Formats: sequence, C-alpha cells, structure tokens
Amino acid sequence: MRLLVALLFTVSFSFSLTLKDVLGEALKNNPELKAQESTVASARYSLKADMNLYFPTFFLNTSQSWFSQKQRMDISIFSIPPIESTKQSYKRFNAGFREILYDGGTREAKIDISRLEVKAQESLYEEKKLEIETDVIKAYMDVLSSREVVEVRRKQLQAVESQLKRAEAFYREGIVAITDVLQAQVRLAEVQRDMRDSEGNYRVALAGLSKLTGVSEKELESIEPVKVEMRDLPSLEELYSIALQRRGILAAYKERVFQAKRSKDVEISRYLPKFFLQAEYIYSDQNPILTPKGVYGVSAGLSVEFQSLEPYYRLLSREEEERGIQFKLKDAESLVKLEVKRAYENFLTSKDNLQVAESALRYAEEYYKLSEEQYKNQIISLTDLLIAEASLTKARKDRATTYYEYIKAYFELLRAIGGKL
Repeated sequence: MRLLVALLFTVSFSFSLTLKDVLGEALKNNPELKAQESTVASARYSLKADMNLYFPTFFLNTSQSWFSQKQRMDISIFSIPPIESTKQSYKRFNAGFREILYDGGTREAKIDISRLEVKAQESLYEEKKLEIETDVIKAYMDVLSSREVVEVRRKQLQAVESQLKRAEAFYREGIVAITDVLQAQVRLAEVQRDMRDSEGNYRVALAGLSKLTGVSEKELESIEPVKVEMRDLPSLEELYSIALQRRGILAAYKERVFQAKRSKDVEISRYLPKFFLQAEYIYSDQNPILTPKGVYGVSAGLSVEFQSLEPYYRLLSREEEERGIQFKLKDAESLVKLEVKRAYENFLTSKDNLQVAESALRYAEEYYKLSEEQYKNQIISLTDLLIAEASLTKARKDRATTYYEYIKAYFELLRAIGGKL
C-alpha cells in the first residue's frame, strides 16, 4: 500500500490486528472498489474486442426460397420448346471472408480510444483505492484516539476515587469539613458520566471502522497502535507539482481529452473511401440448367458511404466534447491545488496544536503533583486539587486527540498529492 510506507508497526506477541491487516480487509471487501475493478476489466475486454477489428470478417448465409410458379425461357423463334430457367423452390448458400485493407484510420482510432479508456479507468481505480485507504486510516486513528481517551478517563476516575478516600479520611480525623467529601463525590459522579460518554464514543468509532473494513467490532478492539515516521515536507509549490502529476482523477481527464481527439478522427474517416478484399463460395440450385451449382470467387472493391452532413455535425459534436473536457480538466486541477493547500495548512496547524498540547501536558503534570502534595499538607483546599486534576485530564485528552489529528492530517496531505512523499 502506498500510504503505508511511512508506518512502523509495533511488535506484539499476542493476536492483534495491525493497520496493514485492516487495510487489506477493507480493500478486499469494499463494494465501490469491486465495482471499479469490474469497470477496469470491462474496459480491457473492450480493448481486446477493438483489436480484433484488424482480423477479417467471416460470413455465412443460407436461404430457402419459394415462388408462386416456375419461370421459363421462351425461345420459340427457333422452334425450341420453352426451357425451365428457375425452380419454383430453391436454396442458396454462400460463405467467405472480407478483409478491410484501408478504412481511413477508423480501426486505429477506435483501438486508441479503448486503450485510453483502460488507462482512465485504471487511474480512477487508483484514485478510489487511495481514497479508501485514507478513510480507513482516519477511522483507525479515531478508534485509537477514542480508546486512549477512555484510558485517560479511567486514570481520572482512579485519581478522583483516591481524592474522595483521602477527603473521607481527613474528615474522620476532623481535618476538613464535610463539604470536601461532598465536593469529591460530586466530582466522582461527573467523571463517571464522562467515562460513559468516552466509552460510547469508542464504540461508535469501532462501528465506523467495522463498516469500512467488514471486520467485526470485537476483533477491532485488539488493533495495534501505530507510530508514524514523518518526513520533512517540500514547499507548497512542490506539493502542487507532485499532485498534478500523480492524482488519478487528473490522469483520467487527460485520457478523456485524447479520447475526444481520436473520436474526431473516427468521424473524419467516415468521409474517406474503404478498400476491401473478399473471397467467398456461392452455391445456388435456382437454375436447373446451370452447372456447376457452386463457385468460388474473389473480389476487391472500394466503398464510400455516409449520410449527408451527419458525420460533419458529429465532428463538431466531438470538438465541443473535447473543449468541455478541457474545461473540466482545468477545474479539476484547481480543485486539486485547493485540496493540497487545505491539507497542507491543516497539517501545519495540527502540528502546532500537538506541540502546544504536549507542552500543556508537561505543565499540567507538574501542577497536579505539586497540588497533590500541597493538599496532603492542607496548604490548599480540595477545590484547588480538583481544579489541578481537571487540568491534567484535559491536557491528557487534548494531547491524545491532537496527536491522532496530526497523523490524520499527514495522511490527508498524502492523499491530496496522490501518495507517498
């Protein structure tokens, strides 16, 4: 997988699913990708069919005819009785082949059109594959993020329970008032509520990843964390250049432009003569006095066939079609550049947010440790300790979410430029 080159997977001796495993299942089961695979296969078969246009055309015809009466040849001028010239019922058979020697370039143009269609559909397949990979990676990160938030809430729950026990102990010793115990109990209830919300979000994330991959939620509970090796980003202009060269949607539009050009050649060729060579065997017993009944023949010929100005207007239609695709290509290039710009800025923002979150976490950990010691010595109130605990929990949660948003932003940027850096 192109997007997985930058991933380093954690080694685990217990059964678990890696991102590579999950992506493999997603690509194997995704109905949109399956549909695009069939479209590619269809285009390849169409190309093979058009390549057979250079082979001769074989034909075989047979017929049985019936007439109301026999026909005779009257040559009474020579006192010869009428001669039966045709049967009342006769059969006819002919078989042979025709080879087009020159058709004005029609066959060559049709083969080029089919070959370009294969390339276009393959490019769209790669585009769809890249989109699915990115969606799965983002859903995978959502599961890891929500799972880590659950762990943060669990640590918070343990910390508040510990604070409640300490407040109860201090209250029994007459060191603090009952309000400290009540305040800790209220805080514990709030944390339990937040814990249930976090677990619910985790289940939703599992369901989303399961839908994309076809893997059960139970199996996805054992997915491994990932570590992403970030590479230095090129300049924005370089990213634009990479995207314009790689993106499958742009490649497909370019193939469509060439297809429209070759379609014009097909219409022009309809005004040009066609040269052919034909060999056939003809059998007929229509005339009883003629022998042999079957003969072989070879013929060469030229044909020109078109209907008034119909090919001319078809040509104009193809020219407008080409012009329309050119406009669509330019619009698609603008959209791709906008997508790269958005992904690039989002990546830089998420990188800054992660740095801020990591700094805030360090400060929050120091603040909580100091507050905990001060509360033990009754220098600060329980309210101050709970504020410190809330700050620590928020810092942990923010660090978890911003880290995975950072990874998602990186892979969204890779998708925007069409693959790895």
